[in-house]
Amino acid sequence: MRSDKPIYYYLKASAICLTIIAAGVVTAFLVYTKALLIPLVISVFLYTILTQITLFLKHKFSFPSWLALTVSIVLCAAFFAGVILFTVNSVGGFLKGAEVYRQNLIDTITDITSRLHQHGITLDQKFIETYLRDLPVFNWLRNFGSKVFSLVSNTTLIILFMTFFLLGSKKAPPITNPAIKEMLSNVSVYLSVKLVASLATGFIAAAILFGFQVKLAALFALFVFLLNFIPSVGSIVAVLLPTPVLFLQYGLGPQFFLVVGLLSATEFVIGNLLEPRFLGEGMDLHPAAIVASLIFWSLVWGVPGAFLSVPITASIKIVLSKIKHTRPVAEFLAGRLPH
Repeated sequence: MRSDKPIYYYLKASAICLTIIAAGVVTAFLVYTKALLIPLVISVFLYTILTQITLFLKHKFSFPSWLALTVSIVLCAAFFAGVILFTVNSVGGFLKGAEVYRQNLIDTITDITSRLHQHGITLDQKFIETYLRDLPVFNWLRNFGSKVFSLVSNTTLIILFMTFFLLGSKKAPPITNPAIKEMLSNVSVYLSVKLVASLATGFIAAAILFGFQVKLAALFALFVFLLNFIPSVGSIVAVLLPTPVLFLQYGLGPQFFLVVGLLSATEFVIGNLLEPRFLGEGMDLHPAAIVASLIFWSLVWGVPGAFLSVPITASIKIVLSKIKHTRPVAEFLAGRLPH
């Protein structure tokens, strides 16, 4: 028995070292192939949403399979095409009118400088104005054009992958593996609830911003919708994004705090009260695991990784829970310490 202990500890240490090496290799692979993997993973998750819409149309309205699938594809294509076109036009219009906003910012800085000067605080106003006037707006426009090209190319890949999935789904046998069925079911429910909640949050934010006649209200509402898919951090960023424009319009008056308060209340009620009620146990992930996955996937895949962090981590957890040796890791991700 005593001679077996060194061998046991040696094998355990070897397994840990090999796991660390494998994790490093997998991470490097994810970073190196992200240009292809990101559209592929997005298309898989979109396909799960598409199947849910198709099943809803078949059962709710008794649509035949081909008609339900066609309507689902048209709805999804119209929605994402509208989001892309709206984003391009809104951001492009904002950058074209950057000179107006820059002048408003200069006027605000001048007012703040004069107020501080009355209290004995002196700022170099000429330096600030020179810096603001020399902001590289045209470079931003060029970078914006490259981002649009990247977005269009990724959208093309996503459509291509979706086409293969849809064509292959007719010939593929039904899924019987319990792990895959559970993974697809959980991801479908999560994405469906998150989509409805994000749409509701975006529409309410649009009503608030348009009601107070906030500049770029439509663009900020779109950002609220998109950022709602990012756990924890997304709602905070969505509330903070309009604050510079609100400050330029209203200063630190009551309207500024009222708009920020209404946006914060909307994010809190939908994100912390309504979403958990419809998700139930949700992805069965501990909040610390969600934050850790958000950081990891953001570092690996950037902004798309932040959007996909929760469904990817939940899918990995389900797979780990079905394997005996990795089941403690799945329990740890759920916040339950293994015995």
